Amino acid sequence: MGPKAKFTKEQVIDAAFEIAQIEGLDNITMRKIAEKLGSSVAPIYVNFQDTSELTKALIERVINISQQLLKEENTGNPFFDIGMASLRFAKEYSAIFRDIVLRNNDHMKDYDEKMAPILIQEMKNDPELEGFTEKELKEILLKMRIFQIGLSVMVANGLLPNNYGKQELKDILLSTADDVIMSARIRKRDLKY
Repeated sequence: MGPKAKFTKEQVIDAAFEIAQIEGLDNITMRKIAEKLGSSVAPIYVNFQDTSELTKALIERVINISQQLLKEENTGNPFFDIGMASLRFAKEYSAIFRDIVLRNNDHMKDYDEKMAPILIQEMKNDPELEGFTEKELKEILLKMRIFQIGLSVMVANGLLPNNYGKQELKDILLSTADDVIMSARIRKRDLKY
C-alpha cells in the first residue's frame, strides 16, 4: 500500500496556482509547492508524478477560469466577450498569461484544443455571423485572436497609453470585430462572382 495523501490534489493545485500567479507556470517546482504547504516534497508526489503532470492540471484550471470569464462577459457578441475575457485574464493573471502566450511551450496548444470548439460554438450563436461556414468561422476567429492576443499582451505588460481605459478597450475590440466580419463578408461575396 502506497503512502497516504497528506494533501488533496486540489490543495496542491491551489498552492501551485498561487506560485504561478507570481512567478509563472514555468517556475513551479515541487519544492516550492512543498514549502508553500509547509511540507516535504514526498506528499506532493503522492498526487502528481512530476511537474509536467501538475502543469497539465494547472492548464485545466486556466481553461476553467477562461470559461468562467467568458460566461461573465455574456453580451451576446462573441468577439467582444472573448476579447474582454482575455483582457481580464491578461490583467488579473499576467504572469500565467505571459507563460502561456509568450513562451515556446505546449501550454497554448493545450489551451487552444480545449477552447476553440467552445469559441466556435459561441460564434455560431451570433446572428452577425450567420451564413459563414465552420471553416470561415475558424479563419475569422484566428484573425480576431491574433488581434486579441496582441492587445492582451499589451495589457499584461502595461504597454497601453495611460489614458486607455476600459471603454477604449471595449471600443477597439468592437470596431476590430466589425472590420474583420465586414472584410470576411466582402471576401465571401466577391468569391461568389
